[in-house]
Amino acid sequence: MGAGATLGSLDGLAAGPNFAMVSSPSDPYDADKAYKDSKLCGVLFACELSRRLAADGRGVTVNAFGPGLITRSQFFRNQNRLFVRLFDFAVNDVFHVAETPEGGGSCLAFMATDPSLEGVSGAYYNNELDGPLLRGGHKFTRREPSQEARNEDEAALLWDLSAKLVGLETLTAA
Repeated sequence: MGAGATLGSLDGLAAGPNFAMVSSPSDPYDADKAYKDSKLCGVLFACELSRRLAADGRGVTVNAFGPGLITRSQFFRNQNRLFVRLFDFAVNDVFHVAETPEGGGSCLAFMATDPSLEGVSGAYYNNELDGPLLRGGHKFTRREPSQEARNEDEAALLWDLSAKLVGLETLTAA
């Protein structure tokens, strides 16, 4: 399971382009935590973009989603092949907790086209296991993200530091 997602004060990102971890320039690279942090950044970005667009009155909605654990794709291509085979077998064929690429894609299609999301912005949806372990099945549900993912000050700081890092120092501020 490893360390959970947390961005701290974003000192790694603030230090410039040669950081290993967003949370601190002195932290060694941790692939598991970096992945989790990237998901947290995605939710924070979606919330900040939603807030900025609403403040500008643009009428555009922005939401975030987690498509579920999808192992049968190219995502794990740089991992140890034996680990990938064992992990894939366990989560797909033994525990039935993984999602198919088609199932993850249907989550994206729902987010882009479902009329129930008309006017909904700043929300988070997650594709999660529906029912007891070993039975399988998934349910796409609106969820409250973590407390840190709802931190508006952190979202604004992440936005500003990221913009600066890629050379876009002047962005619409709400």
